Amino acid sequence: MNTQVSPLWLTSRDQLPDLASAIAAAPWVALDTESNSMFVYQERICLLQVNVGERFYLIDPLAIDPEGPRTESFALLKPLLEDPRRTLYLHGGEYDVGVLKRCYGIALAGVWDSQQAASLLGYEKTGYGALVEKLCDVKLAKDHSQYDWGTRPLDPLAERYAIDDVVYLPRICELLREQVQTADLTDEVAIANRAVEETRWSGGFDPAGVWRIKGVRDIPTRDLGLLYALYLWRDNLAKAANKPPGRMINNELLLALVRKAPTQSLQLKQMGVKGWLVSEYGEALTAVIREAQSSPPDLPLRPDRRDVSSQEEDRERRLKDWRRAEAERRTQDEHRSVPLQVILPARALEYLKRQGVCDLATVPQLGAKRIARYGEKLLELCQ
Repeated sequence: MNTQVSPLWLTSRDQLPDLASAIAAAPWVALDTESNSMFVYQERICLLQVNVGERFYLIDPLAIDPEGPRTESFALLKPLLEDPRRTLYLHGGEYDVGVLKRCYGIALAGVWDSQQAASLLGYEKTGYGALVEKLCDVKLAKDHSQYDWGTRPLDPLAERYAIDDVVYLPRICELLREQVQTADLTDEVAIANRAVEETRWSGGFDPAGVWRIKGVRDIPTRDLGLLYALYLWRDNLAKAANKPPGRMINNELLLALVRKAPTQSLQLKQMGVKGWLVSEYGEALTAVIREAQSSPPDLPLRPDRRDVSSQEEDRERRLKDWRRAEAERRTQDEHRSVPLQVILPARALEYLKRQGVCDLATVPQLGAKRIARYGEKLLELCQ
C-alpha cells in the first residue's frame, strides 16, 4: 500500500471524464467527503476524496460549483456511483450518503461500510483512526478533525489528513471482510450496508427539532412556548449571520434563558451571557422573551409521539431480555464478542415491539438468516 500519495486535484467539470473512465474500469472505489458544517448555517460538501485502484483524487466542489451545488455538475459520475455491481468503500457513511443525495442527487450503491462491519464484529473502537491503527499499524494525525474545509487554499497538512481517509480505507475493508466471513456475519453486514445506502439527508432546520434538545423534558409545560420562540429566533439569527445555530447560542444557554426568562439586557449580563451577544442582540432577545410570555407560539408536534401500551412495553422487555441473553450465550460459545445488533438490530426490535406477531419477512433489517435462526422464538416473544 502506497502511503506517499500525490492526489490529482479536480477543479473543473472538464476534468471529470477522466475520473469517470477510471471508475468505470475499477472493481471498487473508496470515497469520503468533507463539509463545513461547523462553520456555516447551510453546510455543503467542500471536498470529495476518491481512491480508484490506488489512484487518488481530490474533487473541489467549491471550484466546480462556486455558486452552490448543482445536480448536473456531477451527472457524469452519478450512474457510476449508483451502480451496485461496483463495491463502494465508506466509513461511517450515513453522512456521505445523505449529503450526496441532497447536494447532487446521487444515491450511492454497492456500499461496504467499515464502521458497520467493525461494530458487528464487536470492536470496542470503531472510528476510522482507531481501525487504521489496529489493522494497519499506522497512527493518523487528528489535528484537522475540526478544520474549516471551506478554506482555500487548503493547508497542506489538511490535504494530507483528507486523503488519508481513503488511502487506508480499502485495506481495512479487505481485512474486516475476511473477519466478517470467518465470523459468519456476511449477511448481517450486508443488511447494515443496505441501511446505510437508504440513509436520507436529515440536516437543515427542523421545527420539531426543539423536542430533541437535551434537557427539554425538564422544562415545565408552561415554558415550552418560550423555548420554541427562542429556538425559532436563534435559527433566524444564525441564518442571517451564516453561522451554525449552536455556535450563536448553544442549547445549554437556550435552556438557561427559558428558566431565567430575562426581559432586560442587564439581566442577560447578570446571567453571564457573552458581551457580544448582549450588545448586538440583547434588545431583540429580551423582546422575543416578552412576546413569547404574553403570546407563546404554537408548538410543533412531537415526532412519533404516541402512547405506548402495556402490551408493547412487555414485548419490548421480553425482546431485550432475550437479545441480551442470546448475545451473552453466543459470546461464550463462539469465543468472541457478539454485539446485540448481531442478534436483533434496533430498528427490527422497535418494529416487533410495535407490531407484535406479524410477517417476519416485512421486519426491517431482520433478514432471512435471522428469521431462519430466530423466527420461531421471535414469534413466541411477540405473542
